[in-house]
Amino acid sequence: MGDTRGHSEPTVSEEKTQPFSQSDFQARLARARMEEHKAFLSTVPLDNLIVPQDKDIRILMRPLVRGRAVSPGSHENCEWLALHAEVGDGENGEHNVLAVTQTDRDIKFSVRIPGQRQIDELWCELYYDPASDHQILVNRSEVPFNLYRISRQPPDSPGEQYELKPNFTRALAPGTWRIKVDDTEVLDFRILEKRPARLRGLSFSSSDASTPSEVAAVTGKRSFVADEDDPQPFTSGKRRRSSGSDGKKDDGVIMFLPAKSNPLVFPLPQADTGKELSTSNGHPLLDLEAEETVDIPKIRLPGGAELDEYAISKRDQIAQSTLSTVFTAEHSNVPEGVIVVKVLKTRSHAQITNEAALAKNVIRQADIWLRELQYQENLEHKSIVRLYGGDARFLSLYMEHVDARDLTFRGTWRTAGSDLFSGDRSDALRILRDIASALHYIHGKGLVHNDIKPGNILYSRERGAVLCDLGLSTRARDPVAAGTPWYVPPEFIGLKQRGVQSDVWALGVTMLYVLGRISWPDARASQRHPRHLHWIIAKLNSRERGPQSEAVSKMRQWLNEVAVARNSLDTHDKLERLVHAMLYPNPKERVSLKEIVNHFFSEQAAE
Repeated sequence: MGDTRGHSEPTVSEEKTQPFSQSDFQARLARARMEEHKAFLSTVPLDNLIVPQDKDIRILMRPLVRGRAVSPGSHENCEWLALHAEVGDGENGEHNVLAVTQTDRDIKFSVRIPGQRQIDELWCELYYDPASDHQILVNRSEVPFNLYRISRQPPDSPGEQYELKPNFTRALAPGTWRIKVDDTEVLDFRILEKRPARLRGLSFSSSDASTPSEVAAVTGKRSFVADEDDPQPFTSGKRRRSSGSDGKKDDGVIMFLPAKSNPLVFPLPQADTGKELSTSNGHPLLDLEAEETVDIPKIRLPGGAELDEYAISKRDQIAQSTLSTVFTAEHSNVPEGVIVVKVLKTRSHAQITNEAALAKNVIRQADIWLRELQYQENLEHKSIVRLYGGDARFLSLYMEHVDARDLTFRGTWRTAGSDLFSGDRSDALRILRDIASALHYIHGKGLVHNDIKPGNILYSRERGAVLCDLGLSTRARDPVAAGTPWYVPPEFIGLKQRGVQSDVWALGVTMLYVLGRISWPDARASQRHPRHLHWIIAKLNSRERGPQSEAVSKMRQWLNEVAVARNSLDTHDKLERLVHAMLYPNPKERVSLKEIVNHFFSEQAAE
């Protein structure tokens, strides 16, 4: 997507460690207390405040507990605003509130109010729903709190009120809500609708009620296509950004502090840039048809900065599933021409009527999107797809187009009748060399891929093998109970071990397929497969004895099949000996990727 701000971006570490002079320190504290005082003087409902049309604001906040200083710091996605009430409201003048703008990096906004006297600590998160104007509230506190909708409601309406237990979620519609902790009113916040995107002259905005037929034609949700047996090549791309020392960025956080505490500037979400759009009943990038173009308007950040608009012109669909869609497109800010757009979905037919499942899916997909963006954006390797950027408002990623099919593509690299790999030995050598090199590079960055499999490897004899889809990647120290069952290593059972050597194991299983020793394992997930075999990874270490025993039994059956295929390899052949060494049950005995890479370099040197 390219950086459109026209100036360099400070790193997170710079923001956290920038020293303040005593005078600046006192001035910040004075300003915070002044804004707090002004906020408490106002009693006008947040619904009555007029929000400027030229500001892309998603949340308005007002603390209700006195004796607190609000310290939003100097981050670019939130600021204090003085807003006027509607004419005839009865309260003239300006009313100070904290306004939050969603940028292309913000999947959520977090609020902490430390406990004081008789009030328990409040910590909640508001996830933005990319497919509607709703936001998902998560109670991260250790105690429950009460939530009330205080927007104007019909006279006879019972109103909306909920008790939200720790780690419970609630999807909230636009309007003003109030949080009470221990019977104390703590916070008011107002959720605002998104700005509309435009389909080259037609608006995606749900507010165009005067032309319902036109709106339905543009924004109506189209049916999703079920998971296909033949996922097409997944491709990708790159935009560089600064990040913290561990590659992560803080989520949006404001801290409501006791007035007498040290006025430290707490980290807000690194609010990088993006563009505004979406609707209450559709998702512009998911609803986009081939040959259509959607214009994404610019974002106006607090402080006056603007992020340029961009346009996406859809070309060909690549793949569809219940979790994501992938298609080729042209991006107005990417000069390379054709790119690949990947959009993570937050809805399926089964989830639309289930509010709890929908809320959890929004959170899960948003976290996956952020992880994939953060982990992939700083990778530069010829055998890893390049990432140009992404947009949190749509959970979209904009990536390099690789002219290649993945190793499971039927008719290209997978035979139609037997689910066997159709390449030859030279293909196997190239695939192992390229992917081992890519993984060695990733591991050197402190990352583990966690989902190495034939479907995540693109291959052509011209380009070689290219690794993609880092959506399940983690730091090497972070355990994960996700991935694809047939590629999970044996040490995960009981010990829950995943890491660098897990990727080695998964690549070894992939190479058994490439060498023709096994058919494509994923095909066995189908109930119609004559040798159906599937299990849930998370149940391998579940406390529920029944599901755990069943999952462990199925995985051990699979590991026996892998052992048989491994024993069929010719250890006198250099390539097959390497694959054999990748599949030792004990991870400490497995060959390292460094050894594999050095082997290929020594082979090249000898030639």
